[in-house]
Amino acid sequence: MIGIICAALSGLGFYFSIGLGEQWWLVWLAPVPILWLAFADTKRWTVFLFSWAAYALGGSNIIRAYGGILPVFVLALGIFGPALLFAVAVMAARRAYRAFGPFIGMLSFATSWTALDFLQSFNSAGGGTSTPAAAEVGAPLLIQSASLVGFVGITFLIGAISAGVAADLAARKPMPAIIAVVLFAANAGFGYLRSSQPPTGTLSVALIESDDAVGKARATDKDAAFKAIDAYANEIGKLHGSHVQLVVLPENIARVAPEWAAEAQEKLAKAAPEGATVVAGFNTFVDGAQRNEAWALSPAASAPVTYEKRRLVPGLESAVFTPGPGPRTLSNGIGLEICKDMDFHAMIRGDVVVSRPELLAVPAWDFKEDDWSHARVAILRSVENGVPMARTARNGLLLLNDRFGRIVAQARSVGGFTTLVGDLPLGGHDGTTIYDRFDDTFGWLCLVVAFGILAASFARRRKIV
Repeated sequence: MIGIICAALSGLGFYFSIGLGEQWWLVWLAPVPILWLAFADTKRWTVFLFSWAAYALGGSNIIRAYGGILPVFVLALGIFGPALLFAVAVMAARRAYRAFGPFIGMLSFATSWTALDFLQSFNSAGGGTSTPAAAEVGAPLLIQSASLVGFVGITFLIGAISAGVAADLAARKPMPAIIAVVLFAANAGFGYLRSSQPPTGTLSVALIESDDAVGKARATDKDAAFKAIDAYANEIGKLHGSHVQLVVLPENIARVAPEWAAEAQEKLAKAAPEGATVVAGFNTFVDGAQRNEAWALSPAASAPVTYEKRRLVPGLESAVFTPGPGPRTLSNGIGLEICKDMDFHAMIRGDVVVSRPELLAVPAWDFKEDDWSHARVAILRSVENGVPMARTARNGLLLLNDRFGRIVAQARSVGGFTTLVGDLPLGGHDGTTIYDRFDDTFGWLCLVVAFGILAASFARRRKIV
């Protein structure tokens, strides 16, 4: 009965924080009941099953967004895969706690969960979308450690602090909880200092989106495509007389045939305020393959610049489109990415280090219910690399965030046209955070430490026996 209660408490905590959950503060507490159970005198398989069930319950909230859209196998993998990794981390912490005591048990859980979260982020299907670190984007002060070691630094802190509280409750020794409080305070203090840095300037940005003004994405229909293009051009034209310097439209507005792509680009470019860059998402046929593209129509460029999406949604996009090359940054400092590209931390870090953009313009397409969930994964990339972002999502969020992950302006798509205008704070050409310099060293270090503790716990047990 105690195990069921602990699993239910942890599961509910995860349900309302990770994935589609929005209560950022709950993720710090959610692991505590199940870890307390693990640190107590509970049978191994009981701990494993309840740990797996608790995280699976939390992860099941993604059904609201993807149920009936993604294949059942993919959906099940998205729920039960991360749950299995969480259960493995709990079991490693249980063994370390029993072999070495509360502090090493606490360290084992933090490094094991972090290492597994880190390895999972390299999967080609989802990237880092399932990381618990994304839950903390709702509290920008607490995610600045991502600029030091990447998103895994947040996972480590969540793991260490929750395990410290659980170890304190289980062993009735104050030191683990004291360490947890010190870690939390130090992280918050660093966040405050970093996010207090003033911007070096601002850029006036307009995000424009309509869920209704769309052409056919998988068929070539010039009339339908230009009906959507004309509608967007009309909305862009309303910005004349403003100081807008960048306009970002959503992903995959319509399929455009190569022979009339120039006409479509000219319509959008002519509609823009003087000197403004327009970034818009379409798909077209390039080099013998269908591509999901972002067009950048800039007065600074003699011809439109195109960027082709590199990370495709399995099945929904991979069956239709071919990935393109990258990265692509305009001469005026605007870097181009498209939607799912932002799920892959290593790729975005490489892009930013190589091309040093001032900001990222990201056309996107969400699944309505996952708007904030998906957007906050992209925001982590801003913090990791110190790059502000302008993201316009069809069936999702229009948002501007600064390089510290703070939301400057935000609106949800409503069917008809939504236009969001805001001044985006800039910080110079970025790609110079500590994380950018040292790459994923911390993630690999956590893997080594976690494995070392686990190996030592087996050796110690054999020695005792």
